[in-house]
Amino acid sequence: MKLDPSCRRRRRRGDAGSACTELVLLTPLLVAVLGVFFFAGRLVLARLEVDDAARTALQAAVTMPDGVGASDLASLTTLIVLGPDHGLCSHISTSTDTSNFVAGGTVFVQVTCQVPFSHLAFTGVPGSVTISSTRGAGLEPYREIG
Repeated sequence: MKLDPSCRRRRRRGDAGSACTELVLLTPLLVAVLGVFFFAGRLVLARLEVDDAARTALQAAVTMPDGVGASDLASLTTLIVLGPDHGLCSHISTSTDTSNFVAGGTVFVQVTCQVPFSHLAFTGVPGSVTISSTRGAGLEPYREIG
């Protein structure tokens, strides 16, 4: 008995090569997701560094005997902490509010840092983000203000 040619068993291709295709299609997506996580992590670290610079500048400012010296020392401290050797900020500004620089008064320091995306990710990424942190502290009530 002969089999009809139309009844021949058709050859199934199966899953041969599908893993390679999935790898080729998913690799760019996985690399992009890892890049976003890396960028977000670096952005969080940059925010922490600016916040630390504001805290350090405030600690330096409250040790000075007068408002002018406090403002100058806060600016200098910020430049030391976030300066060119650090390589994070392309533009740094420090604003110190010493209007209430009296015994028992308060001092506020605001540090603003413009961070290019190329410093957070890799060279050539356009754009930047401005990170700002404000810290305040009370002066000792029994201190002598010069």
